[in-house]
Amino acid sequence: MQLEELTASTARAYKSLVHPKHLEWLDQINSSSVWGFGASNNNQPAGIVLGRSAVSEGQAKIIELVVAEGHQRRGMGMKLLWHAEQKMREQGISDGQFAGFIKAQDFSWLSKIAIREGWQLPKVKTYMYTLGSMRLGECQWVERLALPEGFTLFPWRDLTPAERLEIEQGEGQWYTSLLSPFFEEGKFDPDYSTGLRYQGKVIGWVIVQRMAGNLLLYKTMFVQEKYQKQARGITLLMKTIAQAQPAFPFGICFIEHDNEPMLRFMERRLGPTILHRKLWIETTKVLVGQYSDHFC
Repeated sequence: MQLEELTASTARAYKSLVHPKHLEWLDQINSSSVWGFGASNNNQPAGIVLGRSAVSEGQAKIIELVVAEGHQRRGMGMKLLWHAEQKMREQGISDGQFAGFIKAQDFSWLSKIAIREGWQLPKVKTYMYTLGSMRLGECQWVERLALPEGFTLFPWRDLTPAERLEIEQGEGQWYTSLLSPFFEEGKFDPDYSTGLRYQGKVIGWVIVQRMAGNLLLYKTMFVQEKYQKQARGITLLMKTIAQAQPAFPFGICFIEHDNEPMLRFMERRLGPTILHRKLWIETTKVLVGQYSDHFC
């Protein structure tokens, strides 16, 4: 195995390992504010650690730590992490952080490495699911979903000005700002976003955003509390997915770690549609006064 500190030019060989949203940082590696180390085997990229430093603030964050499948459990991840720590210490960084999405199956080995190297136990903050809606047919219960009399679905573009005003006035009262259907409104798709009315009154919504030619982000789902136990939210979500399926066979959704009912629903009821699971994890380590001489 060969390990090297990366430059903007040498980092290009590791693009296949890096999350798409971090690719731009590879071109900005300058060994100070943005830095990285790569591990290769037989000239093939096998692992990478990528970080950003705010030297004036004494803080740095590892934004990517990846070891390719087939190269894990060989000490490569630990060596990459150690070199990242040494880099931060050289810069006078006192607080190291690691925050980012990882594959769910990588949580075990990354946690062991972090704990062994003196980092806090990584905490899972958010779950990210990639769904293949073409596999909804394997979820036979979906066919039995129906809305009772009085409940109607409508495309979000048909929301009336009066309904919009009522929803805006309800923020902080019957729903939190985090679930607002108007957050980043310019990004969502009003044709595939869906609202739910009961006796003519808006009681819920599923807001979606186009991410790619065949991919939707299911961004926000909400149904008023008194209707949640009646599975109205689930029906609303599944009807929205079914409507979008012909044009958008793939979807992404994010679920907070403490939303246990929704996590159970995803795993138990939508299991056949789950293509990928990722976790947003966070951990920290105080670097000042701590030194390590292994892996030299």
